[in-house]
Amino acid sequence: MYRYRTEDTFDEPIACILRFLFVYQPVEQKQQLYIPAYTLFMQLDLAAHYFLFSLIGEQLPRRAKLFFVAEDYQGKKEMIVEIMQHWLGQELPKSRLIRNNRLWVLYISKQDVALET
Repeated sequence: MYRYRTEDTFDEPIACILRFLFVYQPVEQKQQLYIPAYTLFMQLDLAAHYFLFSLIGEQLPRRAKLFFVAEDYQGKKEMIVEIMQHWLGQELPKSRLIRNNRLWVLYISKQDVALET
């Protein structure tokens, strides 16, 4: 049986991206880590992206997971990039999930609706 060796090739980049997304760090440190994490994310191949998506899905609370799995491949990539860009203080589009400290928040037209943690 053929098995793609994503875990051997992309362990370190995926771990770095997961740390950036899920480990709390001061804002200044997140801002410094954004470019390396973004670069690693964009260098992943298709199989590694899907592997990363499954690992992210395991970390999310139930309701946030439903929003995440409902997105297609490109939508998941865009959502992850938007969450990463949050630490740069950039404007967020309407109706997107972001990670705010240890809480996932869904922004809907200037109203914050907290999802279960």
